[in-house]
Amino acid sequence: MFCDVDGTLVPPLTDEVSVRVRNAIQAASATGLIVAFATGRTPSSLQRVLRSIGTDVAWGVCNNGAQLARFAPDLPGGYELLKQTHFDPAPAVHQFNRVVPGALVATWHDDTYITSGLFPEGELVSQRVAPLDLVISQTTTKAVMRWPHLSADDVRGPLDACPLPDGVDAILSKFAAWLDLVPWGTSKAVTAVELTEQLGISQREVLAIGDDYNDIDLLDWAGRGVAMGGAPPAVVAAANHTTADVFNDGAALVLEQLCRQL
Repeated sequence: MFCDVDGTLVPPLTDEVSVRVRNAIQAASATGLIVAFATGRTPSSLQRVLRSIGTDVAWGVCNNGAQLARFAPDLPGGYELLKQTHFDPAPAVHQFNRVVPGALVATWHDDTYITSGLFPEGELVSQRVAPLDLVISQTTTKAVMRWPHLSADDVRGPLDACPLPDGVDAILSKFAAWLDLVPWGTSKAVTAVELTEQLGISQREVLAIGDDYNDIDLLDWAGRGVAMGGAPPAVVAAANHTTADVFNDGAALVLEQLCRQL
């Protein structure tokens, strides 16, 4: 099964899962289920959530599918990257900045974000400020555009109407005026397919849980997709079922029911 992280396992801007969610994940793993994580987070950011769950062994579809990570305690730094897909963020950043000016921009490199300005506290795992030209001068697995002075509703219309340059996909968050830029053709679903094929797991055996726009493809592909309470209508439409929201341990409810059925 694949669990999204932010808005599914943890509330926004936190790394700590609830006791009930932690117990449910551990119980599901104890039955032999493979619990993997599919997230917009970087591997090092996902690692902080894994510590809260109480595990250092996991699979992670990270940066919205641009990276696939295997976590294990015997690996340097605790994980290895099995896949990385890079792209040039500069054309998309310039294009979106013309449509909605004033964005902070960040690109992921090695183990930190290089940013054009300081992001609000807690939003990035780590950041180093540099001029915008430097921020977008290299290829990356993920870029972020953030408008702290605006809401998600303020930017959704203009950004949705803006055509994308070749080689780039864009995903807006439901939580804030936050836009992920990722390589075209990558998604949580694409990398989840690669991982399940590697592990010998069929599509019909896959359960996926998510809450945001970057989960739509994954929920639609999975044998059983579950949307969290409070998910946007498009996310709910892609799923087979819904559960409670993250503040009411919706992911734990799904995992507990699954364990009872085994």
